[in-house]
Amino acid sequence: MTSSTKASRTLKYTDGATQFRQRIITSLLSSRPLLLRNIRSDDLDAPGLREHEASFLRLLDRMTNGTKIEINATGTQLRFKPGVLLGGEIEHDCPVGANGRSVGWFLEGIFPLAAFGKEPLQLTLRGVTDGTSDVDPSPDYLSASLIPLMIKLGIGSDGDHPPPLLKVMQRGAAPMGGGSVDFYCPIVKELKPLELVDFGKVKRIRGTA
Repeated sequence: MTSSTKASRTLKYTDGATQFRQRIITSLLSSRPLLLRNIRSDDLDAPGLREHEASFLRLLDRMTNGTKIEINATGTQLRFKPGVLLGGEIEHDCPVGANGRSVGWFLEGIFPLAAFGKEPLQLTLRGVTDGTSDVDPSPDYLSASLIPLMIKLGIGSDGDHPPPLLKVMQRGAAPMGGGSVDFYCPIVKELKPLELVDFGKVKRIRGTA
């Protein structure tokens, strides 16, 4: 492949950290390099990537083989060359405090990738689990909403592996965290078509406290 062909395949964006996780997900699933420019370049006090975004990149580096990540000195430009998703057992500490984000923010970025590794993913995330529902989804919300959709898409329905599971092992309130969640996801060769055309009946309303 010539250098011009490689350049044409590169996903290029100049609007900084907009849709940061989604663009990295697209890069990994399409095996196309990614170039992000102007990452908060207009923020004179704190330009570049935030701590939680850098932490997300480190997590993906551990989940893959062959991924190359290049960040310039100011953190305002990111070159991301995707590797191969591996899966396996991984533990990761999510940043907490004023510059951190909850484990739900990280899980949102991992869910679209989890089923496409070489082996099932067993991920343990530690950090904030509760108290940030105004900006990040809680593990309980993700377990009740996205996990059922993953099963409907055929992930874990072949009988060879258990279905996806997200479990809160320990609660950790914002801002200092201390919580822990376990996320398991089997691999899938092909997703099933998803049809949700009937709303159905509301049988009960429950809450988690």
